[in-house]
Amino acid sequence: MRISTLKIKGYKSFGPEEVTIPLHDKLASFIGLNSAGKTTALETLKKLFGSSLAEREIYRQDFHIGKDENPDEITDRELSIEARIDFSEEEQEAVPHFFSEMVVDEEGGEPYLRVRLEATWHKSEITPQGEIDVKTYFIKVADRETEEPDSKKIFPNHFRNLIQVLYVPAIRRPAEQLKYASGSILYRVLRKIKWNDSFKEEFDKKIDEINDEFKKLPEFGTVQTSITEFWQKFHKDERYKDTLLGFGGSDFDTILKKLEISFSPTGTHKSFGIDELGEGYRSLFYLTLVCALLDIEEKLAATEEDETIGITRPLLTILAIEEPENHIAPQLLGRVIKILKTIAEKENSQVLLSSHTPAIVKRLDPEWILHFRITEEYETEVNQILLPEKADEAYKYVKEAVHNYPEIYFARLVVIGEGDSEEVIFNRLMSVLKTDFDDNIITFAPLGHRFVNHIWKLLEELHIPHITLLDLDIEREGGGWGRVKYALRQLIKIDVCKKELLEIKEGTFLSDEELEKMHTWSLIEKNTITNLNNWVNMLKKYKIFYSNPLDLDFLMLTHYTEFYKKAIPKGGGPRIPDKTKEATEFDEKVKSAIQATLKSEKATGDTYTTAEKELMIWYNYHFLGRGKPTTHIEVLSSMSDKEIKENLPLVFTEIFNSISSILNPRVVDEEG
Repeated sequence: MRISTLKIKGYKSFGPEEVTIPLHDKLASFIGLNSAGKTTALETLKKLFGSSLAEREIYRQDFHIGKDENPDEITDRELSIEARIDFSEEEQEAVPHFFSEMVVDEEGGEPYLRVRLEATWHKSEITPQGEIDVKTYFIKVADRETEEPDSKKIFPNHFRNLIQVLYVPAIRRPAEQLKYASGSILYRVLRKIKWNDSFKEEFDKKIDEINDEFKKLPEFGTVQTSITEFWQKFHKDERYKDTLLGFGGSDFDTILKKLEISFSPTGTHKSFGIDELGEGYRSLFYLTLVCALLDIEEKLAATEEDETIGITRPLLTILAIEEPENHIAPQLLGRVIKILKTIAEKENSQVLLSSHTPAIVKRLDPEWILHFRITEEYETEVNQILLPEKADEAYKYVKEAVHNYPEIYFARLVVIGEGDSEEVIFNRLMSVLKTDFDDNIITFAPLGHRFVNHIWKLLEELHIPHITLLDLDIEREGGGWGRVKYALRQLIKIDVCKKELLEIKEGTFLSDEELEKMHTWSLIEKNTITNLNNWVNMLKKYKIFYSNPLDLDFLMLTHYTEFYKKAIPKGGGPRIPDKTKEATEFDEKVKSAIQATLKSEKATGDTYTTAEKELMIWYNYHFLGRGKPTTHIEVLSSMSDKEIKENLPLVFTEIFNSISSILNPRVVDEEG
């Protein structure tokens, strides 16, 4: 038994259009930036299935108010929270009291329940909070069917025992859950114990025996007599003239309220109370209490019975956890997630958690994740994490990519590069160009490989803007025209308008056949490079940029040549024959460098200038013979911001301008 879908409308950050949250597994994670609606979504479970009136209470502030609305002018509002509950075949037979409430989408389909809370608010001149009416129903028609007035049936209160919500807030206060008070975890646990009359009688005797032993102490009698004498001097009321100093007698609940837990050994020769633990351990112990309750319910299920509807325990326990990472060391998060997975696998349990940290996300399957974001209208939007088909070769790559770079889920903007060189260089340029990635919640991800279209598609589905920097690789295998063709095909795969993309000039378009052969187009014929650069420039409007003509390493070398030439160990550097005195050896050295740089024994470097071909000797030394990131770090750290700016490659200026236009569109519009 599990909730398979949540539908929320008009509740807090959820706007007037119904938002559907699919829960395809018994463990689901709500992720996104702060104030995106994750906690709000978890709260709806308490509003719908909370065990107490306080948990289910609907307030004026629960009703959604639009971005441009004036609250004082609103006269009425509606909200609804609906859960679809699915059953396994065994459960369908085990819960016959639900049979008459189940619906099916089609004949022979799997039956399910629809439970909906509906609330209305009307402005009142008498009551500041207005008038609020709340009702919970079984919806007696399938999702796709039209609802009629008789499609609703009031949800009986005793059915609330069937679904239990354990809500773990972001701020953990385990001490409150260790009090014997209604609604606390300890209360729920101890209610499972059958305190029979003979036990209570024996318990009372023990309390009386302890009191009698204390009374035998002469000093105790002195204390008792003194208190009584002075009490009688202060008043003359016969009803309260005597006092009795002792331990509470037969009030069993009073004794239970004094229960507490302690931890030892502590190394201090005394036990620690719950409030003496650090925040991290308190958070872990809160989770411990929840897990213990579920375990106890399962173990005691065979010995208890609910007389009202004949069940032994809740048919479904929903564990809703806000930010399980709070106060917990990253090394322990793996253990926490493993325990939550185990709970979710239980027949009668379901786990929903919210998080805004990559440390949690990287430990979850992407299929379990739902991405929350706030739209420009300040309303919550929820999207699934879409992966390629499992049979697709790209599935494993993309799954691993998002595991390794979970920060992309929380970014306002993702910059996609080819590898480590881009990350090093972007980190330095952030300070040079005064665009801090952390402050602006920008994530760099080296995912610009052959499956980049799936990363684009994923980010498009989540409405996360992205900029991509790729290598043009002119004269390398598949480079030049091949790289442009690749980008065009990937854009078509994510449903970019094909006509717009392949328009050569007004009214003339590149055919499918021509696109398919693009990688074979010449690079040395007249105007070919100019034509290639026109396509490269066109792709910039789709936020795709190229390190032109080769890759980022070569681009940096050509713009900051002297700095890279200086970045050599003492006595090191490439051996370069004298260009005049050893012309033949020099030409051979250049030829060899061209072939190594362009990764082909047939490479000629015809599209490169003489100076660029000679620099390929240094390219080989720095980027084929040594670690690329190490070289860039060394060179960039030796340069001042002014020196970097003075010869900055144009592509970086364009990329950072594009970043500004995405993050601050209004500023750009005003300046434009």
